[in-house]
Amino acid sequence: MDFIAWIQQTELHQWLGESPYWFPYPFIIALHAMGMGVIVGMNVALDLRILGVASAIPLAPLESFFPFMYLGLAVNAVTGLGLMITHPELLLNPVMWVKFACIFLALGSLRLLRARVFRDPKLDPQHIPLGRQVLAGFSIFFWAGAITAGRLTAYIGS
Repeated sequence: MDFIAWIQQTELHQWLGESPYWFPYPFIIALHAMGMGVIVGMNVALDLRILGVASAIPLAPLESFFPFMYLGLAVNAVTGLGLMITHPELLLNPVMWVKFACIFLALGSLRLLRARVFRDPKLDPQHIPLGRQVLAGFSIFFWAGAITAGRLTAYIGS
């Protein structure tokens, strides 16, 4: 509670959350949505290809998605921090911690997929092992959980 009270006293919180200007909060949330679209959209496209959707598309060139996904992640980390500064009371909401856990698990899945799919020289892109496909399915599940939990923070919890 002291930490939340401290955040609420900062000038950044005052500017973001209580600004007389119309743009700070909508700008941050718009950037957050765009960053989410990049990381989640590209990650799900990659996951779907691993699951066999659009199998005519070669898998190797999809590795070029990773720098863009990392950029989307960086945008979301910065804007997410801005949103947390605007509404620090969300740190008391258990649904927010579910969101954080889902993001952590989704990023872990992404890291494992990169290592086990793109870094495996013996992998046949036309016959991806079931374990890697399950990992891609979990990746989609975790991103869906993160997005859903993020939206539910406005309706559930403290």
